[in-house]
Amino acid sequence: MCLDYGPFKLVSDDKETSLENVASLLIEQDGLKLIDNFGKIEIIAGKICEIDLLNQRIVLA
Repeated sequence: MCLDYGPFKLVSDDKETSLENVASLLIEQDGLKLIDNFGKIEIIAGKICEIDLLNQRIVLA
């Protein structure tokens, strides 16, 4: 059985970013590099402290 409740969310403090159009999430020394379906790159500061598969969240510290 597959449960799909929509895209994952990247949670940092009180800010939530949808990962709906993100094709790649790369770990960098100073944070995360998000690359969307069109090749646009966004750098987000922080490090992953939790990946919650049930609630589809990636939490940053």
